[in-house]
Amino acid sequence: MRRRSWRWPAALAWGLAGLAVLSVVPAFWLLRRTWLADVEGARPTIATVGPVVLAVASSAAVGALVAGRRPRHPVGWLLLGVALSVSFNVLVEPYVKYGLVVRPGSLPGAFYLMPFLYSSFFVGLACAGFVLLLTPTGSLPSPRWRWWARVAALAPAVTVLGFAVQPDPLAPEFLGNPLAVPALAPALLVAALAGMAVVAAGLLAGAGSLVLRFRRAQLRERLQLRWLALAGACASALLLIALVAGALALDPVVLGSLALCLALLPLATGAAILRYRLYDLDRIIS
Repeated sequence: MRRRSWRWPAALAWGLAGLAVLSVVPAFWLLRRTWLADVEGARPTIATVGPVVLAVASSAAVGALVAGRRPRHPVGWLLLGVALSVSFNVLVEPYVKYGLVVRPGSLPGAFYLMPFLYSSFFVGLACAGFVLLLTPTGSLPSPRWRWWARVAALAPAVTVLGFAVQPDPLAPEFLGNPLAVPALAPALLVAALAGMAVVAAGLLAGAGSLVLRFRRAQLRERLQLRWLALAGACASALLLIALVAGALALDPVVLGSLALCLALLPLATGAAILRYRLYDLDRIIS
C-alpha cells in the first residue's frame, strides 16, 4: 500500500513536469511561424528564449523530484506551478498571434485565450514567492504570516480575472475581448493592479522571511538556506529591473528578467539538495 501511495504522486509530478517541458516544443514552432510572417514583437532572441527555457526546465525537474519524493511538502508542487505557468504563457502567446494574425481562424480557441496573455506570469511569480515563504519546513515562519499568505494566494487570481474582463486586452495588436465585462472593468482593473503589487511584494516578503529563517537557523540549516537566500535576493533585484523595464516599454528586458527571476529558485533549490541534503533527497539523487 505504501508503494502505491508513493507512486501516484510521483507519476503525477513527473507527468506535470513532462507536460510543461513538452509544451515548449509547439510554442517555439508557432513562434517561428509568427516570426517568419513578420508579426510585430514575435522575433525570438537568445536573451529572451534562454531564460524562459531555463525557468521551465529547472522548475519542472526540481519540482518533480521534490514532489515525487516528498508529496506532502508544498514546495515541489509550487515549483511545478512555476513551470506550468511559464510554459502556458510561452505557448499561448504565439498560439494566439498565429490564430488571430498570421492565419485567422486556423487555431481553435485562440480568440478566447487572448484575454489571458501575459497574466499567467503573475501566477508563476506568486508560486515563487510561496516557495521562499515555505522553505524549508513547508509551513509558514510563524502564525503571524497567515493573513499575508491568504492575501498573497488571492492576488494572482484577482490579477488574472481583472485583466481577463477588460474591453482593451493587454496586447494592443488585438481588437476586442470575448470575455469583456465593461460594467465591472474599471473596478476589476484597480483590483488587478493591486494584485500585481501584492504578487511583487510577495516575492520580496518571501525573500525577507527566508533571511529571518537564516538568522534563527542552526549551522546545517544555514548552509541549506544560504543558496535560497542568495537566489531570493537576486530574484528581488531582477523583479525590480523588470518593473523599471516595463515602465520604459522594454518588453524583451521584462520577459528575460522575469524568466531569470523564476529560474533562480529551482536552481538554488537543486544546489541545496545536492550540496547540503535539503529535504533529505541527496541519497535519492546519488
